[in-house]
Amino acid sequence: MSERTRRSGGPRPAPAKLGVVGLGMIGLGLIGPIVAILLSATPASAHDNTSGGIALEINDRRVVGTAPVRFAELGYIDTSGDDLIDGAEVAAQEAALAPSIVDAVRDHVGLTIDGEATEIIGAGVAVAESEGAPAEASEYVSLRFATGPHDGDVSRLSLDWTFTSPSSEVVVARTDGVVVGGLDDSGTAAFSLDPWSSAVSFFGLGIDHIRFGPDHLLFLLVLTLAVVGAAVTRASTMAVVKLVTAFTIGHAISLCLVYLDVISVPASIVEPIIALSVVAAAVLALRGSSSEARPWIAGVIGLVHGVGFASSLGSLGVATANRPLALAAFNVGIDVAQTIVVLLTTGALWCVGKVLVDRTQWVRIPLSATAGLIGLVWTFSRLPF
Repeated sequence: MSERTRRSGGPRPAPAKLGVVGLGMIGLGLIGPIVAILLSATPASAHDNTSGGIALEINDRRVVGTAPVRFAELGYIDTSGDDLIDGAEVAAQEAALAPSIVDAVRDHVGLTIDGEATEIIGAGVAVAESEGAPAEASEYVSLRFATGPHDGDVSRLSLDWTFTSPSSEVVVARTDGVVVGGLDDSGTAAFSLDPWSSAVSFFGLGIDHIRFGPDHLLFLLVLTLAVVGAAVTRASTMAVVKLVTAFTIGHAISLCLVYLDVISVPASIVEPIIALSVVAAAVLALRGSSSEARPWIAGVIGLVHGVGFASSLGSLGVATANRPLALAAFNVGIDVAQTIVVLLTTGALWCVGKVLVDRTQWVRIPLSATAGLIGLVWTFSRLPF
């Protein structure tokens, strides 16, 4: 051992090696959230973004709101002992509680239009229905309320909400615009009802549909794993770009066709196929052969996913005049989100590959297998029989 080595306490690692290890740690840090998503994903459908939210419709006379609210907060009592309420229980108590419902709503809801407080003058409840069939007993009732008349066009609206609802999302709609937002931690939300605000809200909705849509998210993650294969190279990166582009074109076409009522596909068919697409991408990733992942296949799968995307916009009831704006902003939001997902996944695999040279299957195989199993669970749970 040299005198320099003895003084320094041992040989120093090569700087290049430290750089490679650092890249590997970064890659594993990016892979970590992916693993968490895979392991925490649930079999539920991801296309019910606003179904439990608050909807405010502005017309030329008043504001009409609808939202699910816990029945006890409106004075209703569970008479069956199951901590839920059904249509019969609502009907039996409706006459006695009708006079007090407006007061309860006034205590929990505040609306301000263009800086002036607006009075709530009427309210009522009903048991929510699903596709024309009465819903089962629930801890929520469907509240509907209306304000007094307001003057002229509405440019700004503020909401204060202290009811307990299953979702914090708020949809504000009028004949020439729709804005989607959410309550903050204090139960308030403020909206500007101009075209720019509407476009921004739909852009954010598109991003959230990928961010909080586990089936679409898992498909993108596993598709990237399948195309990259054993290593991130220039060729595999170009293959990823081609497949994501084909997927984007596919979902954009079907999203427009479904949302504009040109075609109609039942959710009972679309949802299992979307889940099955995750399984198919996982199989390709496990095989490690990017040559089997053709752009036309990604385009066809994109057509199916686009039908699922359309359900989010359809649930908002966007006015016909604003459909082009909603479609454009929503599509751009989806594309930005999925591009970020693919870039993060590819970058993470590249970093890990710098450490696990020729051993990236140690990451690809367990992630793909987990995603495939989740996709199978989703598929069977979404079958209509």
